[in-house]
Amino acid sequence: MVSTLPSIITTIIPTFRRPALLRRAITSALAQDGVSLTVHVFDNASGDETRSLVSELAADDPRLRYQEHERNIGATDNFEFGFKSVETPFFSVLSDDDYLLPGFYQHALDDFAKHPEAIFWAGMTLQVDEKGDIWDVRTDQWPIDGMFLPPEGLMVMMHGKAPIWTGIVFRREILDLIGLPDREALGPSDLDFILRAAASYPFVLRKYPAAVFTLNSASYSATQPLSSFWPGWQKMLLNLETNTSLDGRVKTEALAALHQDARRMLFRRGANALSAGRYDFTLGAAAALHTYYDQRGRAWMLRTLAIACARLPWLQRVYAKAYRTVEHLLVKSRTDLKPRFGHLIRRS
Repeated sequence: MVSTLPSIITTIIPTFRRPALLRRAITSALAQDGVSLTVHVFDNASGDETRSLVSELAADDPRLRYQEHERNIGATDNFEFGFKSVETPFFSVLSDDDYLLPGFYQHALDDFAKHPEAIFWAGMTLQVDEKGDIWDVRTDQWPIDGMFLPPEGLMVMMHGKAPIWTGIVFRREILDLIGLPDREALGPSDLDFILRAAASYPFVLRKYPAAVFTLNSASYSATQPLSSFWPGWQKMLLNLETNTSLDGRVKTEALAALHQDARRMLFRRGANALSAGRYDFTLGAAAALHTYYDQRGRAWMLRTLAIACARLPWLQRVYAKAYRTVEHLLVKSRTDLKPRFGHLIRRS
């Protein structure tokens, strides 16, 4: 039964030309039991069947709202429009190709009632590819769950263990406290937003499966140029360096950990881009490793492979096959994930 009580949580869903996946995202939010909510779709002038899809779903559920821009205002502005539209005490952000899992909002709100000082609640977000294979569950690696005070929570997030905001519920006042996601942080602006919040405010983390983040090979995050990614990491590092909530020792440790993450990210993404024949990205990653981190060996490896694969198509095919084989073996080695979470995966 649809609740007629005033909404206490808003699901922000920015979208652009993915109506088939959007249906899954919307229905997963509307299916959250025991919570009075509004699901608000922000259509960035898709010009396809998105409007008719949302109208069809909204005819059966008045909790669904729809905002269509007259023209494409860009992904960043569309996200900001969604954030600025929140009027409820709580909100979450849901990309149109991701989806929520049962009980997410109810568990979050129960913990918020117990911990009114918490600025956000994070659950486990499953990272799942288009075939349904589970690649990672970052926060499953946390030693404990519960309430985290600053800066303890920030430090646990280092080394690739930060929660993904698909599985986070935020208090509305976080926007007044730290502002909107930093536009200059570009691709990693979501991670930057979470780190800035954790550096200054307490939060709750629970090892409860809350959402699914889709590893979509055609998404912008998977195909963006280095110019839309690495400068964002640099801005995120600068934001941490200038954060006045952290004392000197903690800031030094956090920066060292985040720089280590950056070095690993540049090499890994450079190698991945090479498997897809994106030589400009690989060469850019090599240059960044050399220039910013003096990682000459790794930079030389990426640069040499990129030049060789660009000149020799057969080598590109061999490299791509080898890379995908290693990826497949790594995923299959995580044998505990499918038995624990496989029943939660939806294809459509």
